[in-house]
Amino acid sequence: MQNEKMRVLDLLESGKINATEASELIGALNVSRNSSKETRENVEEKLHQFAADCNKFAKEVGCKLQELYKDVEPKIKKASKSALEKAADALDNLACSINESLEKSTDEKDTDDAPKEN
Repeated sequence: MQNEKMRVLDLLESGKINATEASELIGALNVSRNSSKETRENVEEKLHQFAADCNKFAKEVGCKLQELYKDVEPKIKKASKSALEKAADALDNLACSINESLEKSTDEKDTDDAPKEN
């Protein structure tokens, strides 16, 4: 900022601009500096507000997820229990089927091993 003011004063001293023009340029530089400060402060304020909004949103999402979990948890437990029961029934049926096959195979072997009557 100081360099720009010095440049304006150099232009005034060399006669390239008059005092009114120099005054207007320096005034414009001051307005620009104040505007930059206001812009920075405005950006900082908006960033703080955005961070607060994000924090609020995160808390709301967390609460909704907790509610959803409370609603879904019993359903998941019930479905898991049902799936385990069905799997246990299927394994029991499979075991019975295997046992029946083994018994049948053993009976057939015993029949084949029995002496044949002529």
